[in-house]
Amino acid sequence: QGTRDHAPAQAALRERLLSAVVSCFKRHGAAAIDTPVLELRETLMGKYGEDTKLIYELQDQGGELLALRYDL
Repeated sequence: QGTRDHAPAQAALRERLLSAVVSCFKRHGAAAIDTPVLELRETLMGKYGEDTKLIYELQDQGGELLALRYDL
């Protein structure tokens, strides 16, 4: 299925909304972080151990095992 594309009008609206949210968070002292959406499965297994209920496992088109953290 892949990911969803956004038309220019939708992209502009999303950008304005995200900008408003980020601005509000920064006014209240929040700091930005940048985390990867997908990580190698073995990397997440090292962080969470064998508790596979905390990650969503995926496989890319090349067969690489990837994972998405439960909180993302």
